[in-house]
Amino acid sequence: MANIVKSLAVVGLVTLLSGCASSPKAVILSPSYSAGQVTSINQPVSVKVEDLRTSKFTVKVLDREPAVYLPDANLPVTLSALINDAFTTNGADVVRNANVQVTVQIKQFLALVSETYTKHESNAQAEFVVTVTKGKSTFVKSFTGNRKLTGSLKHDQAKVEGQLNVLAQQLVAHMIKDQELVQFISQ
Repeated sequence: MANIVKSLAVVGLVTLLSGCASSPKAVILSPSYSAGQVTSINQPVSVKVEDLRTSKFTVKVLDREPAVYLPDANLPVTLSALINDAFTTNGADVVRNANVQVTVQIKQFLALVSETYTKHESNAQAEFVVTVTKGKSTFVKSFTGNRKLTGSLKHDQAKVEGQLNVLAQQLVAHMIKDQELVQFISQ
């Protein structure tokens, strides 16, 4: 009888612990470039996106389990498609090997969500460092942005995903409009 009680206790404990260790939720990111043609690049460029974040999650809900949400797709692939679209829309020919190499390093891309019983707040932050190499010349510039989202009760994952999509779109639009960057690429 004692062995049965011990076995049931172990099974109950394992079940309880496995429930606490649930896997993170997936975040679906699908930003699209919508700023239109804002400049004229008319150069072949190659684009590479590197994820240099120390933590790979994109949404963190403070004081809650599971606390982190992971992107469902590879973030560099998602942002690379967005950046390629921005360059193509603005006249660049995006190719694998070009004299102009654009490397975008993701230093930060995260939404921190805090919740109380009556409201929630999401603060999204992003930092991209853009390095353009053209022959022996190099141009480096950092682009940062943030967005704030508040609402009643618990957060809505789709709205936080939308917040991150808009932030990515805004940073890429800001990047493609940057006169120093465009001038360096075009010279």
